[in-house]
Amino acid sequence: MKSFCQADHKTPIIETVMMNTGDQQFLHTLAEQLDKTIRKLLVDENVLTSKIGTRRVEELRVFWKQDLSAEEELDFKNTLDYWDKELLKTWARSKRAHHTRASVAQSLLKLNSGNSIKSYSLL
Repeated sequence: MKSFCQADHKTPIIETVMMNTGDQQFLHTLAEQLDKTIRKLLVDENVLTSKIGTRRVEELRVFWKQDLSAEEELDFKNTLDYWDKELLKTWARSKRAHHTRASVAQSLLKLNSGNSIKSYSLL
């Protein structure tokens, strides 16, 4: 259902999309799966951290935060071993999972605040 604010085509058009029960259930299921994935990645991170050691993990955090110069980064990359790379991959997957989970939560909040999602666009 579309409703126009004004006929001048310069003001936003508000489009309301009603979510059906299947869509809502999908979002709830997705949220549950993401929560499970995030918990598993946390366990994986803890296991890898114990294998690698606190000092090396701190070095990897500096690398992860991109706090190194280009030359330092290149030198550091040459020192990465299998477990270092596994921890970096785990952090990347965890970051993605958290971002996706936040998006799902926002969608669910929109659903719960009127069972609709409003999107705004200009013509």
